[in-house]
Amino acid sequence: MTGSVIMAGVRRLSVLLLSALAATSCAKLHARTIGPPLDTPAPPPRVVPAAKEPIEGQPIVAPPVGEVQRPAPPAIKPQEQTASPPPASPPAAPAPAPSAASERPQAAPEPAPTLQTTANPTVAEQRTRAALANATRDLARIDVRSLNADARAQYDIARRFVTQANDALARKNFEFAQQLADKAATLAALLQRR
Repeated sequence: MTGSVIMAGVRRLSVLLLSALAATSCAKLHARTIGPPLDTPAPPPRVVPAAKEPIEGQPIVAPPVGEVQRPAPPAIKPQEQTASPPPASPPAAPAPAPSAASERPQAAPEPAPTLQTTANPTVAEQRTRAALANATRDLARIDVRSLNADARAQYDIARRFVTQANDALARKNFEFAQQLADKAATLAALLQRR
């Protein structure tokens, strides 16, 4: 009998604790507004297409109440259509003959110069060339035939990074070339460990 009394007391205590916990947690979850409430604008009026001429034997259907109707455009009579002919246009002037200057192909515009973001571009170029040399050396040591499909895809990506880094060096974009060379060197080093 004492066990059931203790269990009943534990249940009452747990119910009280849960209700107190629920009351305190709910007290903090109320939304608060800052400033006056916003006014919502009225919806725009609905436009209903004009009703067609009623056909014999069909009932006339009225549009729903409260909707705006657009007036039907005025019908053009056949007499008004043929009343005035369109004005005649003057004959077109012949196109001028192409000159010798326009016959020459135009030269492609020169690309915009690359913005240098490094203080010393020669140091950046040397670092990039060193990273490219390491990546190329590591990639040359890898036996491509022994790689699985995923490793071969990583190998191809590293090769593309090397090619793109060389292109970026040719355009004097040292920051981008450095990033590509670092990626190629990292992939080559990881592939060499396999």
